[in-house]
Amino acid sequence: MPNGISDDKRRRLEEKMEQFRERQVDEAVQHVLEFSKTPVLLKGELDRFVIGQGKGKRIIATAIAFHYRRLGAALKRALAETDGDIEGALKTTRTPKANILLVGPTGCGKTYTCETASGLVGVPFVVEDMTKFSETGYVGMNVSDILVDLLISGGGNPNVAQMGVVYLDEVDKIAGETSTVRDVSGKGVQKGLLKLVEGVDNTLEVGKERLTLSTKHVLFIAGGAYDTLEGIVRNRLARLNVVGDWRVHLATEDLVSFGMERQLVGRFPVRVVYDRLTTKELEDILVKSADSPLQAYVQDLKDWDIDLRYTEEALGEIARRAKSEGTGARGLTGILHRVLLEDMFQLPGSYTGELMMDGAYVREKLK
Repeated sequence: MPNGISDDKRRRLEEKMEQFRERQVDEAVQHVLEFSKTPVLLKGELDRFVIGQGKGKRIIATAIAFHYRRLGAALKRALAETDGDIEGALKTTRTPKANILLVGPTGCGKTYTCETASGLVGVPFVVEDMTKFSETGYVGMNVSDILVDLLISGGGNPNVAQMGVVYLDEVDKIAGETSTVRDVSGKGVQKGLLKLVEGVDNTLEVGKERLTLSTKHVLFIAGGAYDTLEGIVRNRLARLNVVGDWRVHLATEDLVSFGMERQLVGRFPVRVVYDRLTTKELEDILVKSADSPLQAYVQDLKDWDIDLRYTEEALGEIARRAKSEGTGARGLTGILHRVLLEDMFQLPGSYTGELMMDGAYVREKLK
């Protein structure tokens, strides 16, 4: 038999793929056009997943709700004027955009909040690790790779991609420093980001195709630990004889002093500071979050007819270890794995019934 598929089957396959792409565009557009979640409702849904960070979630929920409500309303008007041409509507739509800068220690829920929020809206979401851009500058990865990732997340359709969310993770790592090499690299990448963030038409070469991808409707969220930022703000407040919470007084000049380009900082008017999670909040993540890592292990063992039970003392031991290791919520999964590993290896197929994880059990496993 000859290899490959017949011309007829290839044609039908291409038709099906085109129908799928059209349906994907329609669904993505409908998500935005029909977006009606209020900030209160969006924050309430975030609460199911993200524990703590009440004030930060209020700010983020408000920014995202207004961004997509504003975009949806503008697109409705433009679609009416272009006879339903979504590409034309996206080109003619003009809306103000409030990108978000998110400051907070590792494991406090920065990325998770943004990923969850974009899922609740129903738009593409990509995470870009900015440390890949800062080490070698324009050698290797450069800012155009962000557009490629966004296009992939949008199923290869520029119209879908340009309504998405881009999370720039560890953006503080591209701040300029006294080191000449790092300063050139970091500031160079920041200037490259500036063009994307301010919203321009970009040409991408994908194989033999040339695609235009605009970022004027993309919501950018930049997150980082900014370890020394608190000290910078406090020093400025001391010089001004101002007493108060440094988070409330965070200003553009503080971020510039840290090493961020003033023009880039100006493109992120919404500022959010996340706190380090408390031991109690880490405990709550284990039992209250809809994405609880503990509940995932409970279900995994249940599939082997092993009923994992746990005590409050055990939760406290795990939370305190995560707190002491400074890994925040991200560290909970690793600690649980270390605690349960031996029984996860030994028990399936040889034991069914209850497995009790109490304080003594956890302490023994974490010696």
